[in-house]
Amino acid sequence: MDIGKGRALELAVSFVSDQWKTLNEDNITVNVFGGGYSDRLFIVEDVSKTSNSNPTKKFLIRLYGGKLIEKDDIIKAGKCEASEGILFFTNGVKGLGPKLLGVFDGGRIEEFVPSHQLTEADLTDKNMSLELVRKLARFHALEIPVPKQNRDLLAISANHQNEYNKDTTLKLAKRIGINEDELMYLDEDYVAEHAFLRSFETKVGGRQVLCHGDPNKNNILVRDKPDQFNERVMLIDYELAGTDYRGVDLAALFLCKMFEMTEDGVFHLVCECPDEEYRHMMLEEYLKETKKLNYFEFDAIGLDSIDHLMMEVDFFVMYVLQFYKGFFMKMPNSEFFQKLPDEVISSWLRFIPIMATTYETQKKCFIEKYSKVI
Repeated sequence: MDIGKGRALELAVSFVSDQWKTLNEDNITVNVFGGGYSDRLFIVEDVSKTSNSNPTKKFLIRLYGGKLIEKDDIIKAGKCEASEGILFFTNGVKGLGPKLLGVFDGGRIEEFVPSHQLTEADLTDKNMSLELVRKLARFHALEIPVPKQNRDLLAISANHQNEYNKDTTLKLAKRIGINEDELMYLDEDYVAEHAFLRSFETKVGGRQVLCHGDPNKNNILVRDKPDQFNERVMLIDYELAGTDYRGVDLAALFLCKMFEMTEDGVFHLVCECPDEEYRHMMLEEYLKETKKLNYFEFDAIGLDSIDHLMMEVDFFVMYVLQFYKGFFMKMPNSEFFQKLPDEVISSWLRFIPIMATTYETQKKCFIEKYSKVI
């Protein structure tokens, strides 16, 4: 379902400003703006001759449901639109993201903030990197009425990998010219790897917080102009947010630094996995900000030491890679995915050996560094 101009005007009058009462359908445009894995996003703009006098010339309409994750998918289990709306509202109030303008059955109205998606070029600025991890620390400190049970990414990964259809995947690979040997990683039995990770999970542990769930560059915006806190980074798309180990979000943040996805859905590898110096710098800043937030009893020589947090992230990098593996394995089953352009499908499937190599490297380093410690 899309949003027509008539419905867009109704929502604008109800939630945005009185200025929209003076407009008709010829005075506005409604265009697809993107969206997350299970949402669709539209931008509504006043293009009338008097648009300069409109205090809110543009806004966004988000519709729930659609694209890659269906409503009954395990990854959405236990979530609801009300919780997502509360989280969006809280983030806007706290200055972590755009403001919530309104909610309606099936969607919500969001502030449009002139900005661009975070890129590796942005992160070459040390201050931008540090601001990003401070924003994540503030997100983790949010106290909102959402389910507190811990997400289980390995269980989600196992569910997705059980749905893997090799014939469908190989048919797609043949269509786009990928050799079957490049997809050998998909044939590996996940059970042994999951057992390995389970054996260390509680030993590594870490604080459980409200995690964003998907801190990739497409979900991080850089404002054209600083906000009221003189900051430019914003976190968006909270549809996968939930309670989890803080190390999961931090590990995902570092992994997602490696790649970028263009507007047409093509993955590009843009850098290597962040080195120890960069991770150390970021995690020190995270702990510094966390201590300021004072939402638990800070243990500077134990659980909240830089050494412990480094161990958490080194472990959960593997954890997150297993989650990604399951997601990438399931996607070829989707009719939506199969209809994507060959270039998009190719970039997704060719990302599989990159994940495999990163996982094996990380596992070796983790065992060498920490197996005797824990």
